[in-house]
Amino acid sequence: MYKLLIADSSEPYTDALKEIFVNEFQLQLCHDGETALEMLVDFRPDVLILNLMLPFKDGLTVLQESAHKPKVILAISPYINPYIEQVAANLGIQYIMIMPTVNVLRVRLTDMIATTITTKENLSAQTVVHLHILNFLTHLDGYQQLCVGIPIFASNPNMRLSKELYPAIAKHFGLPDARTVEHSIRKAIASAWERKDATVWAKYFPPDATGAIPCPTNKAFISHLAEMLEL
Repeated sequence: MYKLLIADSSEPYTDALKEIFVNEFQLQLCHDGETALEMLVDFRPDVLILNLMLPFKDGLTVLQESAHKPKVILAISPYINPYIEQVAANLGIQYIMIMPTVNVLRVRLTDMIATTITTKENLSAQTVVHLHILNFLTHLDGYQQLCVGIPIFASNPNMRLSKELYPAIAKHFGLPDARTVEHSIRKAIASAWERKDATVWAKYFPPDATGAIPCPTNKAFISHLAEMLEL
C-alpha cells in the first residue's frame, strides 16, 4: 500500500480527501508547511498532495528544503503563472490543479499513480539490468547513485548534471556535497570500463577510429543509458 501525505491548510478539505483515500493508502494529514517538511522526512510518502499556499512555509519552499521527494507530487494552487510552473517542474511536481473538487482530484491522482510510479519503477528496473550487463560493481557508491540518477535523467533529459542531477542524487542519499556524487559515478564507470567485455560494451558505445572503446564521461554514459531507457 502506497503512503500518501496530504498537506493543505483547510481541515474540511483534508477531511474530505481522507474519506475517499483512507482505504486506498497509508495516510497522513497536515495543515502547515513546517509540519509538512517534518512529515516528508519522517513519514517518507510515495505520494504527496501539496497546497502551494501553506502557512509558515509555502509548498515550493517545503520541496526545496525536503530531503525526501515523493514519486508522485500533485500540487494545488489558487493560481498559476509561468514562474510557478517552472519552479514546480524543477522540484518534481508533475501536475498543478487550481483548487479542484475532491472527486476531480481523485481521478487525476489515480491516473498519475498508474502512469508515474509504474514508469519510474520500470525505468529503475531497466537501469539495473543495463548496469549488470556492463559488469558494474554493485558495492560501489557510484553504482547505487547511477541506479537512482539515470531514471531521473531519462524523465528529464534537459537536466544539468552539476547543478541539478548530482544535487538531486545527493539529496536522495542524504549526502552533503554533490561533488562526491560526480566522483563516485566517475569511479564506478571507470571500474566497469577497465573490466569490460569489449564485445558487450561495443553494443552500447561505438569504438573510435582505432577500434578502441574510450571510457565515457559521466555525461556521455548517463545520457546514453537514459536514451536507451526511453527507447
